[in-house]
Amino acid sequence: MQLTSPRTWIFILYLCTIVYLSATPADEMGYFSFIWRYDKYVHFFEYLILGFLLVNALMVNPMRKSDWIAVIAFIIIFPIIDETVQRFTPGRIPDVMDGIADISGGLIGTYLRSLFR
Repeated sequence: MQLTSPRTWIFILYLCTIVYLSATPADEMGYFSFIWRYDKYVHFFEYLILGFLLVNALMVNPMRKSDWIAVIAFIIIFPIIDETVQRFTPGRIPDVMDGIADISGGLIGTYLRSLFR
């Protein structure tokens, strides 16, 4: 990942947004509170975009096998951490199914970005 690349900064800003929203207590969600009826879809598309942006940032240089392994590891580990953070956030409830939606979306996002070289 090159820190001088706009692709990298778009990924970092999006990642920070996910972390911020995950750490926000439920009673402070305001506008976003109504979309949680569609919880699994939101999780899926949130991480589909994250996976797409991660591979997009890394594709500034040709990706090696080790890069792909790191991407898959990140896409599996980050949602677990994200759901764990929600356990300690007031009014938020961690859910295994949310984690599965996150991982599925992330993997599909990485795959879709790999198709568009």
